[in-house]
Amino acid sequence: MRLVRSPKLAALAASASLALAAGVPAGAAAAPAAPVTSPSAVAAAAAAKKGFSLEWGTFRADHKQAAQALKRSGAMQRLVKLVNKRYVLPREIPVLFGDELDQGPAYFPNVKLNDGTRLSFINFPGSFLTLEIAALGKELEGTNAGITPTQAMIYANEFVVAHEIGHALVDQLDIPVTGREEDAVDGFAAFLLNKSPNFGPRSAFTAALLFDAIANSRDLQEGDFADEHSLPEQRVYQFLCWTYGSDPKNFKVLIGEDGLPKERAGRCVDEWKQVNRSWGRLLAPFKRR
Repeated sequence: MRLVRSPKLAALAASASLALAAGVPAGAAAAPAAPVTSPSAVAAAAAAKKGFSLEWGTFRADHKQAAQALKRSGAMQRLVKLVNKRYVLPREIPVLFGDELDQGPAYFPNVKLNDGTRLSFINFPGSFLTLEIAALGKELEGTNAGITPTQAMIYANEFVVAHEIGHALVDQLDIPVTGREEDAVDGFAAFLLNKSPNFGPRSAFTAALLFDAIANSRDLQEGDFADEHSLPEQRVYQFLCWTYGSDPKNFKVLIGEDGLPKERAGRCVDEWKQVNRSWGRLLAPFKRR
């Protein structure tokens, strides 16, 4: 499967309805954030605050350009602000970007630090940013999608970080999950971003391009079938299904041999309604009044 190789989907990626060329201006000023050197550097501050906080650390030379582009875009600042504006959390959860901890992107719950304190946090290493740019560059090569690999990295990270925020909410708010938590928080990310004027369906669509690139980059191994995540190819179709289901009129182009099978597309409107209804109910007790 090579989604963006389809002329239909290349045109979709360039369309105004996805707003892929808007919403994250390349030169947007980022909100100031104090640099950190490790998760322990923010643990003391976390004890006095509640909600998600964004922290930018240091990056290796080969990761700096990607990290600076993401920071300048302001997308991560807007995402954290959106979640904090909507929901109440019992404590602060730092969202760390940097190369101090080369693990992730992932949510780490209740980690015991060297000084004995405990901290729950999201970590996002610079290596993943450069991996995304390389993978999305191959995915977009030879197309007229109207989006650069760096822009695509920013849009895809909106979804990836929202996914990790979903894990944090499940843990911190003790939200019940039936089935795979990974699938559930994919649904949360789509629910959070799709109707937001600062994000919209571009986030899930670009995440689909990212997972399509990952799927095309390697053969499946036995461990992939045992993994807690759905297969990359399955996530691609799920993200496309939610995108189509959220607005069937504008995203009809997603249906066909290069995208969603007609049989699956017929269920996507109801699937999208179910995701919204479920997450809306689960998070209702924690909404800011």
